[in-house]
Amino acid sequence: MVGQEHVLQALVHALEHKRLHHAYLFTGTRGVGKTTIGRLLARCLNCETGITSKPCGVCSSCVELQEGRFVDLIEIDAASRTGVDDMRELTDNVQYAPTRGRFKVYLIDEVHMLTNQSFNAFLKTLEEPPEHVKFLLATTDPQKLPVTVLSRCLQFNLKRMTPEHIAGHLRHVLTEETIPFEDPALWLLARAADGSMRDALSLTDQAIAFGNQKLSASDVSSMLGTIDQRDIEQLVTALSNNDGPALLSEIRRISDFAPDYSAILADLLSLFHRVTMEQVVPGSADNALGDVEQVQTLAKQLSAEDAQLFYQAALMGRKDLAVTPDARMGFEMTLLRMLAFRPGTDRREPPTSSSSQPVNAAPKEEPDPSAQSAPAEVAESHPVTQTHTPEPSAEAEQRLSATETAKAPVAPPEAVQKPPLPWENQEGDTGQQAELDAYADSLASQSDELDAGEGYDQPASPSVQLAPEPEPEPEPGPEPVAASGSAQPSTSVTHTVPEADADEALTVETNAGAGDASDFNWPRDFRSLEIAGMPGNLASHAAFQRDGDLITLTIDEGHARLLTDRHQTRILEALTTRFGASVKLNVVEGDAGDRTPAIWEERARVARQQAAEYAIHNDPAVKSIVERFEGRVVEDSIKPV
Repeated sequence: MVGQEHVLQALVHALEHKRLHHAYLFTGTRGVGKTTIGRLLARCLNCETGITSKPCGVCSSCVELQEGRFVDLIEIDAASRTGVDDMRELTDNVQYAPTRGRFKVYLIDEVHMLTNQSFNAFLKTLEEPPEHVKFLLATTDPQKLPVTVLSRCLQFNLKRMTPEHIAGHLRHVLTEETIPFEDPALWLLARAADGSMRDALSLTDQAIAFGNQKLSASDVSSMLGTIDQRDIEQLVTALSNNDGPALLSEIRRISDFAPDYSAILADLLSLFHRVTMEQVVPGSADNALGDVEQVQTLAKQLSAEDAQLFYQAALMGRKDLAVTPDARMGFEMTLLRMLAFRPGTDRREPPTSSSSQPVNAAPKEEPDPSAQSAPAEVAESHPVTQTHTPEPSAEAEQRLSATETAKAPVAPPEAVQKPPLPWENQEGDTGQQAELDAYADSLASQSDELDAGEGYDQPASPSVQLAPEPEPEPEPGPEPVAASGSAQPSTSVTHTVPEADADEALTVETNAGAGDASDFNWPRDFRSLEIAGMPGNLASHAAFQRDGDLITLTIDEGHARLLTDRHQTRILEALTTRFGASVKLNVVEGDAGDRTPAIWEERARVARQQAAEYAIHNDPAVKSIVERFEGRVVEDSIKPV
């Protein structure tokens, strides 16, 4: 009854105060003592010294009960006697008085195996049995019992044995039997028993025979097909020391024993779980697996990120073992994944082409596209503060043909396809569109950096101007016209005036921010650099500052950890294409604040969404439908065009 003190305490108090129930139900997994506690209770009830919690063990009733020949203890295996006829035979004999003892005790094991008809035949007797009868029921699955049976029994749930309890009891038994043993061998047996004391004793008998009357950790490990706990320690030590060769050497050594790799990963999961608990709540690690010192040491050596990463990698690796071609290969990849993705690990970059340039070195001289649209002397004298002033519409009209002939730089795809933001001022718009713009302007006033770039290192406002009249086309209808007063690419968007004729349209040109270097606004114009992939994602979370040829990107710690030399090279290549070959890049770790392209784009998205919702709610057709059909606008379905 090791580890079942909570059940023993309740039964002892009931026996001492003679407050006995007519039916007891003992539940729990296999090998935790359900049948044993039933036999002990039968001894307490029928001891010749009286009803007591301490039977004498020497009277004839106690002796017969210990030898299994007490006539008034009827043990029934419900798994083999499930029929209703067997239950009716039992209920017919209940009325007869006991032959030798004080009570007639019925011990029914695996009672959940009885059929519904058997339970119905047994129910009335269980509810009102004679005073000389006690029912002791045992089951491993109480969920299968009818609630009518559960409500008529006192239920005691026997707990699973912890490895610490099992190891302590085995140590006591082996000491009494004078059998030499190693302490790690007891912990191996305790873990293999999986909470069952009976299984632990059976495995111990098998291990004694296997080891020729002694228990050693190596013999028990070989018998169970598992690895020693010391092997787990060596694996984890190699992981914590970031020692790949030692890790592979240890895997090769333990693979000679043909172990269960899933069981090894399960042991690693348990270890990292307890390490995390010790890190979060110091002193919470117990000695349930006999490795409390190792857990406390690892909790100090490993960081919280490492423990979480190792746990998740082991969890996913154990799931993937079923689909890997070879179990050892899957196990090796799981442990190597822990090393490869460990935070702070020096990553080996793949070989790059000879044209790649180091981050701090100036690349080869290449023609600067921005130099074609801005004189070199102006860019040098005013590297940051120079702003672009759009030319009047008349001059833009005169230069339209010239720019087409000269094949001016074409706007990037996102600049051509992206409609103007709803908060931008659009001159010449009237009616409902003007009302919409007024509301959008009020939204933008809450975040001025979206419009004028205030609060950023390089303030620049998007220019808005009327485009020239579109040339006649064969088909009716207005067409977007891209007119530029400078070399900057621009976006033309057509807005239809509600009061005007359907064929009339107003073309408004919105600066896409892709002009020369002096007009560059980092949060607004970042996408024009066309930095794709991971480098672009990381750079969008950085703040920008330019001092002559030195460009400084300030990025927070989390993103800076992911920024490799190859990523910085990609960012530098895009910056040199935009600002010239002489620029240099300096990445510093710090607080980027709200001056990043990622934050700017999120605010732009929110403002566009709010403007779209406002437009829908104020649309006359929508208002008419809502009023006439008692409808409602589903906010989540509104998407800005």
